[in-house]
Amino acid sequence: MQEQAEYGAGPHRDIARAAPANLLARPRTRIAPHLLLAMPAILLLAMFFIGPLLVNFQESLRLDKSYPSLGHYAKFFGDTYYLMVLGHTVLFGVGVTALCLVLGYPFAYALADAQGRWKVFLLFIVVAPLLTNVVVRSYGWMIVLGGTGLVNAVLGRLGLEPLELMYTWTAVTIAMTHVLLPFAVLSIASVLEGRDRALEEAALTLGAGPSRVFREVVFPLSLEGVVTAAILVFTLSVGSFVTVLLLGKTSTMTVAVLIYQQLMVVSNWGFGAAMGIILLALVLASLALHARLRARRA
Repeated sequence: MQEQAEYGAGPHRDIARAAPANLLARPRTRIAPHLLLAMPAILLLAMFFIGPLLVNFQESLRLDKSYPSLGHYAKFFGDTYYLMVLGHTVLFGVGVTALCLVLGYPFAYALADAQGRWKVFLLFIVVAPLLTNVVVRSYGWMIVLGGTGLVNAVLGRLGLEPLELMYTWTAVTIAMTHVLLPFAVLSIASVLEGRDRALEEAALTLGAGPSRVFREVVFPLSLEGVVTAAILVFTLSVGSFVTVLLLGKTSTMTVAVLIYQQLMVVSNWGFGAAMGIILLALVLASLALHARLRARRA
């Protein structure tokens, strides 16, 4: 008892009394390491992406001397011509997306299942077009699809009538599919490579044929890559400008080409800025749809 009394009256008692106070002390707030690592990218986006977007939105609200005003937006949505161009832009994006998915999925499947040198070879074929400037690729398609180009030369040798491909939606869609096909292939192949092969083996063991295994096992597992590829290709195609302008001129009008005309030809900066915001809203809507589909699938 005496030892306990001495123990309770000693310096240990002071430590025991001070311990709860130390435990209740508020910890120092520290910035998470991942936020510090992301800070340069955040500052870069804020200065060169978010800042110009805010300036662009402010300019879109400026009509003559009145400010702010929604007159430019009312002009766009109140004119059937601009609505027709918006519809053509969406249909163009959907068409390019469909072609990229149809052509890219088999290639992505082969790339995901390839091994060794074949995998390197197929990957090089996919990445090689990305190493060439989009202007050079567009001029290459102008040579192929022109009136005296490769396609019509082959048709002439076969005794067939030449085709008017240049400055049409067909030429623009073919060239744009070639430009964006690698993005679709890489998006789908990355998901196919990570699929569980044991599920396919189990389906084959239970008596399912190869076509049924692909239809009920492989394709559902790759849907996330398909949706990602579709959203990526669609957003890039509706905002494309160089390929559409070079191969379509004014016969294939899209919102991006209209923006170029308003800024560089007419010098109507307010209306061009408004159409830029509308195009951005279209892209954000597609991204929101992608996020919703992923959430529903999860």
